[in-house]
Amino acid sequence: MGTFESINLKCFMIKTKLFYTLCLLILCFIIPAKAQESSDKEEKHHEQEIEQHESHHKHHALSGSINHTVIFSGIKNGEAQTSVFLPSFGLNYTYFFNNKWGLGLHNDIILEDFLVKGESTNDPTTRNNNEEVAVIERGRPISMAVMGVYKVIPNLGVMAGAGIEFSSHEDYAIVRFGLEAPFHLPKNWEVFGTITYDIMIDAYTSLTYGIGLVKLL
Repeated sequence: MGTFESINLKCFMIKTKLFYTLCLLILCFIIPAKAQESSDKEEKHHEQEIEQHESHHKHHALSGSINHTVIFSGIKNGEAQTSVFLPSFGLNYTYFFNNKWGLGLHNDIILEDFLVKGESTNDPTTRNNNEEVAVIERGRPISMAVMGVYKVIPNLGVMAGAGIEFSSHEDYAIVRFGLEAPFHLPKNWEVFGTITYDIMIDAYTSLTYGIGLVKLL
């Protein structure tokens, strides 16, 4: 009986070890499979979110802004000043190829006439402390620039481009750089702040800042 019981005990221990080994093997297969399945679901959900976002992405943006333009080296009352502040507004159209890149036509108009200290001695002149100063006359100039837009983050876009400033006196080529900070509103509207720096070739420089509204289409 002792031998028989010993054999049964050994068989029981062997079966127990086999059972636990089998359970361990099953767990080794199930846990990675579940983890892979969960990972696949998360990846699929992420892809669906991206596709949904892309499908709702608006390519066209129409915007208007109320601005102030600072004219550096402006002249007022016959005297050269460091800067002159003038009201202006902007009307822009931008086409966004994707969430990052866009190309647009940005237009600005300054609502007042003004004078700027010029570099050319052929320009009309005024007097400042008994010295002749070259003057550039600008009659409510309108600037049009083709601008490339790159969104560094969703709420900050960097802009650069070139165009022409038109005036009844003379036209000048422009190089423009800027920043735009949009904030999304319901029903495909955005409010944004903007700042641009214009270099009028062989003429003068200006800084424009303001706030506006965008309609996404």
